[in-house]
Amino acid sequence: RRFGWLYVARWAVASVVTVLAVAVIVRAVVVMLRPEKLQLKLAGGRVAVDWIPSMPPPGNVVALNFVLRANNPSGRASVEYTNVTVRLTDVTSASSSSPTKIAEFDLSQSIPVSQRTAHEAVVRVTMTPGEDVPMRYVRALFEGRSVDGVEMMLSGVFASHVTTMANGEVTTKDLATYYCWPVTIAVG
Repeated sequence: RRFGWLYVARWAVASVVTVLAVAVIVRAVVVMLRPEKLQLKLAGGRVAVDWIPSMPPPGNVVALNFVLRANNPSGRASVEYTNVTVRLTDVTSASSSSPTKIAEFDLSQSIPVSQRTAHEAVVRVTMTPGEDVPMRYVRALFEGRSVDGVEMMLSGVFASHVTTMANGEVTTKDLATYYCWPVTIAVG
């Protein structure tokens, strides 16, 4: 009878260990089931075009410039967005019932983002007027007008890299499409 407190102490320690084990298992399951994701935003909702002093443009090119801000909120995976194709579409075009393609091009670089960090990808691409960009948009930009109501669609391969003790680095790849809207294309 004098060792009754020993049973209480054993029960208390066993209870604490059980609660800690359950908490660790629940936390591990939550972390493993949490999806990796990438957040993409177009800085300022704007694609800048170099000033067009004459028609046809000098060198017969129109230069598009923009910054993509990528954020990876995941604490367990680094991510990369590769083989990205950008498509700019005039979704508010009054001249037709279907959206009009303004431009489509591939990004020359991938967008890698480490865990819980952000990355800015500066994009500059030159397009040929009439071939790559319809002349009505080039003319509007030459006249100082902006093109509003544009949708930017980015489609590519989303890869997530997770390092595990059992398997080393595990990479999963999926096709992913992101949309930015509304976008304005303007000179400057």
